[in-house]
Amino acid sequence: MRILSVLLIVAAVWIAAVAAWDEKDHEIFRVTEDLEKVEGKGTTFYSFMGLEKGPSSSLDEITKAYRKKSRQLHPDKMKNPSAEATDRFARLGIIANILRGADKERYDFFLEKGFPRWKGTGYYYSRFRPGLGMVFVFLYLITGLAHYLILSINTKSERARIARHVSECKSQAWPSGFPPADASKRRLQDNVGRVFTVYPDGTVWILDTATGDEYLLDPEEVPDAQWGNTVLARLPKWVWKRTVGRVLPAKADAVEEEVASSAAEPGASKKSRAKKGKAARVSSPAEGEEAEGPAPKKIGDAPKKQLKTKTLADGSVVAEASNVAGGRRRRKK
Repeated sequence: MRILSVLLIVAAVWIAAVAAWDEKDHEIFRVTEDLEKVEGKGTTFYSFMGLEKGPSSSLDEITKAYRKKSRQLHPDKMKNPSAEATDRFARLGIIANILRGADKERYDFFLEKGFPRWKGTGYYYSRFRPGLGMVFVFLYLITGLAHYLILSINTKSERARIARHVSECKSQAWPSGFPPADASKRRLQDNVGRVFTVYPDGTVWILDTATGDEYLLDPEEVPDAQWGNTVLARLPKWVWKRTVGRVLPAKADAVEEEVASSAAEPGASKKSRAKKGKAARVSSPAEGEEAEGPAPKKIGDAPKKQLKTKTLADGSVVAEASNVAGGRRRRKK
């Protein structure tokens, strides 16, 4: 969350800075850059016009300096004026207008505080000035990327934590580095009361003391970071549900219920679920009346799929690669 906060602050400052520069500011940036390219780096409007007092020059002094400089640079004073000389005289007129008008205060501000230096003196922003919409799109993409990186870091950290638990448990259960000769399991308890079981096959399981079930500790059980879990995918879904999703017909709700039923019974096909739904709608016989034929099956009556098991040397029965309980394989006691 700290990364997202920093990005929001940077974007807000960027928006404020870009929005604070108007067309006059961009003109000042452009003329300043062109002036330094032709007259030399560090040349200011005042030095170009010969005003030794700089920002302290009065309006009369600026006007006199402009008249003097214009007589020197006027193309009519030259026999063969070049395009560069014409541009130089035109630049002099723009500078004089800035210093004799209300924009003088703005130029003096940048002269004292410094001009923005993104690609020269802001010439990039005078050609391409990103709008508010583009800024938010850019921020949205950056936020999604940062969210994905955070998920990836969390996944890596969780896998490292589980791997560390497995290594510590095996080192404590097998001090020699090898499983016991009698192929027996070892049970350990850490300083916070969690109970772990180390089996001869090298797997480490954590015991749920409330139910007696054991869950496999396997770093590979931690799911990878998915773009679908980032704000890039979740925000549009949230907006859809809050807007269009509220006005959709009731048929959409039925579809969602069917999808939810499918998720609850991942092993059942669409045809079998339809049969179960039809059987569930069959009315029951009246009280005292015998039902003819077999009783209609209801959802949940179908036998659950048996897990494939195997027997270890110690006589315990374990499940073979059956993913339950959030992705962690469970060992039946």
